[in-house]
Amino acid sequence: MTCNIVSLQMLILWSLCWVILTKDAVYGFIFGDQHSAGPHDAFAQTSCGPVRGKFDGNAYAYRGIPYAVPPVRTKRWQPPEPLRHEDGTCWPGTFDASVLKSQCVQLDEDRVVGTEDCLHLNVWTPTNVTSSNLPVMVFIHGGSLQVGNSDQSGYAPTEQLARDTNTVYVSMNYRLQAFGFMALNILSQNSKTNTSGNYGHMDQILALKWVQENIQNFGGNPNMVTVFGQSSGGTSVMVLLASPLAKGLFHRAWLLSGSPLLTKTIAEASIDNMVFLNNTKCSNISCLQQLSAHDITQAVPRNVYPFWAMEDQIDLPVKARFDGGLAIVDNYVLTETPFDAWINGRAHDVPLIIGTTAQEIDFVGIPGILVNKSTYEEHVMRNLGTFGTDIAKMALRLYPVDKKSIRYQYTSMVTDVRVGCGNDIMALYAAANTNSSVYRYVITAVPSAPVSLFGAPLDTLLSFHAWDTFAFFGTMQEIMAHPSGNDIMFEANLRREIMSFIETGSPYSKDWRPFPDSVALLSDKTKVTSGYHSYQCDFWMKNGFFDYSWLN
Repeated sequence: MTCNIVSLQMLILWSLCWVILTKDAVYGFIFGDQHSAGPHDAFAQTSCGPVRGKFDGNAYAYRGIPYAVPPVRTKRWQPPEPLRHEDGTCWPGTFDASVLKSQCVQLDEDRVVGTEDCLHLNVWTPTNVTSSNLPVMVFIHGGSLQVGNSDQSGYAPTEQLARDTNTVYVSMNYRLQAFGFMALNILSQNSKTNTSGNYGHMDQILALKWVQENIQNFGGNPNMVTVFGQSSGGTSVMVLLASPLAKGLFHRAWLLSGSPLLTKTIAEASIDNMVFLNNTKCSNISCLQQLSAHDITQAVPRNVYPFWAMEDQIDLPVKARFDGGLAIVDNYVLTETPFDAWINGRAHDVPLIIGTTAQEIDFVGIPGILVNKSTYEEHVMRNLGTFGTDIAKMALRLYPVDKKSIRYQYTSMVTDVRVGCGNDIMALYAAANTNSSVYRYVITAVPSAPVSLFGAPLDTLLSFHAWDTFAFFGTMQEIMAHPSGNDIMFEANLRREIMSFIETGSPYSKDWRPFPDSVALLSDKTKVTSGYHSYQCDFWMKNGFFDYSWLN
């Protein structure tokens, strides 16, 4: 099966909408427009001025609040600027935060969608009392750093989630693909920071600063902020843990299926991305700033090196086949790799949970040629045989199809190589070099019935990429017709473990000890073990396969 990973990630790695709450009567009185407000309107104050959201009977939601000056024209490929006028305001009157705003520019299959004026965030809160001091969770959506947004139904916080967990939630749009992560010498020479790339991470940091400045007005405690992200959102959390610019902006972190590999330097990326510059036919910054969003997006090198499409990352690796890294060590957001930051004692020392699912790639199924044991073995030998026949033969012994189905073994093998084992290494580095506890889990729960992601039916019945995200958000009904009792028990168990971590810094299960002493296998119950696929991971890591972990 041939897949375009960008469109696949568009299905699975999307974004989230934020909602902030406050009571209409209180703020209507403060801002003087109580009588003109509808019965479901809600009001909150921000450092930019008042905003109007909605109360749906569960909680308050504020959507599309701008947190930065639109990064357009001469502000394209520059650090984001806080939205603030000289008089301290940002908009006349009360800002309408009752409706969603535009997603950032991205490729949706063959169409360029979104706008550059996209730096908005959302807040959901169960209370309008500013002295509530509730925990705050800030979500970063996935999408390979190239697609997604903060308001995709099912893959985002909701009013009901805020009410059920008694927590304030925030999500943000951040610049994507070439607008968010292009590194080039020509851009560095025209930058206020003398660097380029990682603009999307700068957006995330500015959004976290907004949270520190404003979240108490929505009932949140700015000293109890957890940042969490799924897929490339998880990778973004790893960046934030290592970035000196994010110091003090959060107090816990949760990575869901993030990419553990981040070693590309700005010098390397600037050379790689000359393909993009040549595609634009530009030779100066003025030309680049005048290009349309469509032309910039179309100039991205998806199917030639540095291979931004990354189609190979949902399959077994082939020796010396590498993709381009969008998140880079740019000497500004990141002054060293995250692993070096941990080793050197410069990573942010906060409690951390690192999670993966047991069959990450099951959301795309398996190659159509894998119809029997013979074709399975041929495929493994063809790809892994490029590393040596002994490597491929050992892989077949570690994942034999006579004991499990082809689908189970293939998706488990690719998951271990591309995601799971690398996340073990990440957890080990973090645990060995910080004083805070680091916890590791693997989702082994499987859906009770096939799921449908945004209208695309999948026949997955294994623990697929983002399964834990849907469970935590409580949006299983968005992807399957009738969640079973086991599905609901899995959701409740995951929430119980995570919310205990959010509130105390430790999971709910007392026998779930910090890594590497234990790993939790999460389904409808929590099973604690000494490790997951430890023998297999030892084989992959000793033979250099960490370098073939997921990027972005």
